[in-house]
Amino acid sequence: MKFYSWNVNGFRSVLKKGFMDWLEEAEPDVLSLQEIRAEWEEIDLDVRRQLESAYDVCWFPATSKKGYAGSATLTKKELGFSHAKGMGIAAYDSEGRIIVSRKDRLVFIAGYFPNASSGLVRLPFKRQFAKDLAALVAQHHAAGDEVIVVGDMNVAPEELDLARPKDNTKSPGFTPEEREDFKLYLEAGLGDVLRERHPDEPGLYTWWTARGGARERNVGWRIDLFLASRPLLARVTDARIHADVLGSDHCPISLEVGPFPATS
Repeated sequence: MKFYSWNVNGFRSVLKKGFMDWLEEAEPDVLSLQEIRAEWEEIDLDVRRQLESAYDVCWFPATSKKGYAGSATLTKKELGFSHAKGMGIAAYDSEGRIIVSRKDRLVFIAGYFPNASSGLVRLPFKRQFAKDLAALVAQHHAAGDEVIVVGDMNVAPEELDLARPKDNTKSPGFTPEEREDFKLYLEAGLGDVLRERHPDEPGLYTWWTARGGARERNVGWRIDLFLASRPLLARVTDARIHADVLGSDHCPISLEVGPFPATS
């Protein structure tokens, strides 16, 4: 099964930059999108029809502010995933943060994690989100589920995950608090898929500022991540960052996993 995730930085914007061509070429079985920034009804009707012909579309825009945040999960119709919008916590759900999808014992938790924001004004909000999401993962593991968590997590876990760590210890996404909270996901039984496969490789980034030619020089951050249950990691056949795909300040990431046991 082939999973993709992409912060598109505005779905209507990325549609003008070749998104549908990319989708046809990539052919994900499961796709998470972040920062969709639009209601479903605001998307071109032909695009909606094309997407709905192949995918079950769970579209989860923010209700707290128009054109803000939001996420979506698309799964191939024949796979038979079910989808649930939100975590049951209004503060997150009003921003369209997380969609929980299920197929048999596989639980796919995907979306747009909070940003600590300028001046770290949302750091307490982000820290509580990490605690609540880690608790949700632990609940699923206790129930015998296998879990994949993915999205724009807005944190670079280690110094290796950004080009200039020394300059950013007080920056949103690389504070000691955020990096410590990231460990909650690992303690809940997840592994960082890309780092499991490439533990010491530098330069693996998924986001670049638009300033100063950062993307061309690969001065970036790895803040878009796939995390997976420990038993599931053994069935991972591929994990990649698609830095050559343009259209957003983030690039897509992908994960391929071998056959899932069919269980009820």
